[in-house]
Amino acid sequence: MRRLWHRLKPKSSVWRTTLVISVVLVVSQYLSLAFFWWNLYLPEMRQHAHYAAVNLSLLRDAEQQLVRNPQAQEMHDWIMKSTGIEVVRNPEDFPFIKDKPLAEVFTQELAQQLSVELNEPIDVYFEFKPKPVLWVYIPSMKDVWVREPLLFFGQYNAFIIIAWVIGVPLLAMTAIVILVKQLNRPLKRLQYAALQVAQGSYDTRLETGRGPSEIRAVNGAFNQMSQDIQQAARDRTVMLAGISHDLRTPLTRLRLTAEIMSDKELAEGMILDIEDMDAILDQFISFMRDGSEEHFESADVNQILSEVAAQFASQTTIVFDPSPLPEIPLKRLAIKRLVGNLVNNALRYGQPPVELSAVEGRNEVRILVRDHGAGIDESRIPDLLQPFVRGESARTSQGSGLGLAIVARIVTLHHGALELRNHPDGGLEATVRLPMRGRLEAAAGSVQ
Repeated sequence: MRRLWHRLKPKSSVWRTTLVISVVLVVSQYLSLAFFWWNLYLPEMRQHAHYAAVNLSLLRDAEQQLVRNPQAQEMHDWIMKSTGIEVVRNPEDFPFIKDKPLAEVFTQELAQQLSVELNEPIDVYFEFKPKPVLWVYIPSMKDVWVREPLLFFGQYNAFIIIAWVIGVPLLAMTAIVILVKQLNRPLKRLQYAALQVAQGSYDTRLETGRGPSEIRAVNGAFNQMSQDIQQAARDRTVMLAGISHDLRTPLTRLRLTAEIMSDKELAEGMILDIEDMDAILDQFISFMRDGSEEHFESADVNQILSEVAAQFASQTTIVFDPSPLPEIPLKRLAIKRLVGNLVNNALRYGQPPVELSAVEGRNEVRILVRDHGAGIDESRIPDLLQPFVRGESARTSQGSGLGLAIVARIVTLHHGALELRNHPDGGLEATVRLPMRGRLEAAAGSVQ
């Protein structure tokens, strides 16, 4: 039972709130109907049945005496003139009996009360058209029906009754859904803004000039948090830039000292170590400056790939075969850094040639970088995207392990996806999927 309720229970707060208030509303309507039934309609029907039983008793007595005493007809005429109740003897005027479930709720109560008053079983039938009429059959009066016109029943407004029973709950539920959705709309904006901040868009802001005071307070707190995160990121970048600047001066002096050393073999080793330290400092700065502050612009991916291929052409064999691609919105410098890191990673841990390509997919552009090395154990692929993790730490001490982590951060900024896999023909292949429109354009816009 608990599992069934867990499956049927609405997942969103909109429908949960609507369900709770709807249940309360339905119970309230039921209690209202019960109140009117037991305290108004039922006493009124019983009272009407009591007065009708008096007239029906007189009619029954007069009908039984009609054969022996013709003056008993005067009782029929007096009752008809006073109350409108009359005896119908012509079978053609008798009611055509058919099931009316809603009307039977009332007629059964009348029949029971009349049966008690007249001490015999009574049948009651209700006709609404052409005029409201109540038909009563008394077995002791044999082959006749008694007809009572309901003069004031026709004044009931059926539209008002239906509107109250059905229209009020529907209007209330509609109002509830609209109200709850309006209350949840700021939460949707907050959710979207939080995702933007999580993906590196620290300049995301929410509106604080209008709306309920509680929502404005939450939006203000979120803006302050986003601003603090942005400032902290700037402080870290400035700190690392300062460290890089301060360390490069002694590194330059060390390199100059190494170049004038007499022991050339030792000097060469020191120079290589100094270059590695300088490269590591550059990677730290690149990791902090992931492109989150760069604006989106429409760019040609093939042009970016050709520029990267030209940069690495002197170091290795780059195979780049461009195919027609549409321009897409992206952070140009960040994507160029992304491709450069993938090529550099292929050079460091794979074997040439390095293949570069970009193809158009369904609502996306895929960038592929493949080397021809030995590949990597697939169980270790998820770890490669973490900072300070190197693909083959035992081979060399070069690098900081931030290359693929920088790639992953740039891909996240573009709402894309990064996939690493061993190519069937050998080597490691990295695939970057960049969306053409939709989510990427939303990322470039601001939260309203």
